[in-house]
Amino acid sequence: MPPLLLLHGSGMNETSLIPFADAVAPQRPYMALRGGIEWEGGFAFFRRNPDRSLDHTDLDRQTEHLCHFIERAMERTLLARLPVLLGFSNGAIMAASLLRHIPPIVSAAILLRPLSPAPDADLPLLTALPILIISGEYDQRRTPGDADLVSQQFTKAGADVSDHKLPIGHDLHPDEPKIVRDWLIRKGL
Repeated sequence: MPPLLLLHGSGMNETSLIPFADAVAPQRPYMALRGGIEWEGGFAFFRRNPDRSLDHTDLDRQTEHLCHFIERAMERTLLARLPVLLGFSNGAIMAASLLRHIPPIVSAAILLRPLSPAPDADLPLLTALPILIISGEYDQRRTPGDADLVSQQFTKAGADVSDHKLPIGHDLHPDEPKIVRDWLIRKGL
């Protein structure tokens, strides 16, 4: 089974998604990464501008670094198989950015509270790549339609997209591990 590659949200660290991963699949291997940017008492995978908009230059630079890391981890068999990206918020944006740049380095992606890394861009062909998107109906950190835009971009690129909208805000919901687990089983991951 492919390992999960855990990408935490802003102000968090590499341990933040471990309980979630354990609830999804306690026997599945995972690799938990820490974002390289100090942010809000924790870490992030890329910088934001003072108005909290994405710093696209830094996002592209950090995406390139993470792509190289994943490639090296595969070469050295730290990751025995192509990973399933599991990103929350800042980590979900980073995961979407990875798919935009070098899609063949992952087997699937789970995006929790995503935002498009490039709203006006066409994505590369992602034929049948399984992608799960879970958004919050009352998410104060996202505008209505953000998750829909991400879903439309991936669908247009040929990905196999599954969407869930939960009646919550930005935080994780107790039902999410089961949604993710069931999706992984359905997709044979």
